[in-house]
Amino acid sequence: MRNLLITSSLFLSLCSCLSTKDAQWDKAINDPNAAKLARPTQTQYDWQEQDLAMFIQLDPATHQQREYDDGSTPMEELTFENLDVNQWCQAAKAFGAKEIVFMLAHSGGFCMWPSTTTEYHIGNTPYKGGGGDVVTEFAQACRNNGLNAGFYLWAPHPADEGDTPNTVDYTKIDKVTTREESNEMLKTRFHEIMDRLGSDLVTEIWIDQPIKAKIGKEIAERAPRAVVAAVGCHDPYPSIRWPGTETGTVSDPCWSVTTKEQMSIPCTTQFEADANQKQGTDDPEGDFWAPHQADTQLHHGCWHMRPQALANRKSVDELMDCYIKSVGRNSFLILNCAPMPDGSVHPDDMKRYKEFGDEIQRRFGNPLAKLEQIPGEEVILELDSPTAIGYTDLGEAYQYGQRVRAYEIEGYDAKLDEWIPLASGTSVGKRKIDEITAPNEFSKIKAKVTASVGTPLIRQFQVHAK
Repeated sequence: MRNLLITSSLFLSLCSCLSTKDAQWDKAINDPNAAKLARPTQTQYDWQEQDLAMFIQLDPATHQQREYDDGSTPMEELTFENLDVNQWCQAAKAFGAKEIVFMLAHSGGFCMWPSTTTEYHIGNTPYKGGGGDVVTEFAQACRNNGLNAGFYLWAPHPADEGDTPNTVDYTKIDKVTTREESNEMLKTRFHEIMDRLGSDLVTEIWIDQPIKAKIGKEIAERAPRAVVAAVGCHDPYPSIRWPGTETGTVSDPCWSVTTKEQMSIPCTTQFEADANQKQGTDDPEGDFWAPHQADTQLHHGCWHMRPQALANRKSVDELMDCYIKSVGRNSFLILNCAPMPDGSVHPDDMKRYKEFGDEIQRRFGNPLAKLEQIPGEEVILELDSPTAIGYTDLGEAYQYGQRVRAYEIEGYDAKLDEWIPLASGTSVGKRKIDEITAPNEFSKIKAKVTASVGTPLIRQFQVHAK
């Protein structure tokens, strides 16, 4: 009976501690000093929680060994005889991606489904005897593999607007004369794609060259779970941003906030539109939540598979640098996959995706110590024994806004009996990874928020081995 009473007392004490901690957390969430901060929608939050995605880039340009389709490949040569969308899913899962964004119509206008808007589509090739529909196959494969889906499509450039300075030399295979025709083609293709994918599956839509597009109503109705990357678009406004490079990295600090005024600036060229969204327009005190998505190729300089691509594959260390400087800087990383002309993923690419995923797990999958859900300015991790540290890993509950404005991290060296400065910064957001170069062995690691808007909400603080 005495043992039972002691056990009950310990249980009640533990429950009391947990209840107090939860009450402190709830009070911090509702701190009125942070009430005006911009916050993500549930859709934006769910998207960023994925961390990683893969981008599939395959169309006639792959056969042409170039980046932009010039329409020179005879349709009868587009056989894609070894295309297996399930293999693409395995490549994505190998490095931990939770989403695949599929390029469905690029500047050349070739559609990977039988579109009513053009004769230049997969249904008019020998693929599956002319009965192929890669978008439908893609949807089924993503569902079978537990992955979310996204898609990329191009807003055709109207002939009556003439040539404009841009990142692309338009081939104008899609023949549209006016902006109204361009918008109608974009809408039609959007609905054809959504008919095949389904609202439940789509978590990202990437519209290229969408200046003057008006497709917000359609996206809101048919793709409510999707964030939108649409540089220069005002209908809808983009809910995620491109940081301005294709290096797979973002600058530090990286804030998820800008202003509605900045996003509303009129633009007539893609260069102007790009400038409105880059990191230089970040404003932690702004009123518009739109996190950054860093994108990069697996092969240096090659989005499409070409002979030189295989000789320029990024190393695991280069990919890890991208990961730390994107996911580890409050951003999101989307890594390209360039299938071979037959539609298959090169075996050495498959191997590199697996090596990348394994290295992420090796460095960050088993923290030496971790604490979660700590309200306030300071958190201290106790290590089992003095240990050399490779990385610190700090995150805040960003669904309540980016509150942290500055932080410092220190390590306690018991031999020296002092706290050693290890890292410092400003933006934290979802996750901030700092590499630690100090050779000391530490028994405690402390994260201290030195400036914030309202009470800081430390979602997690963890440390990783060298």
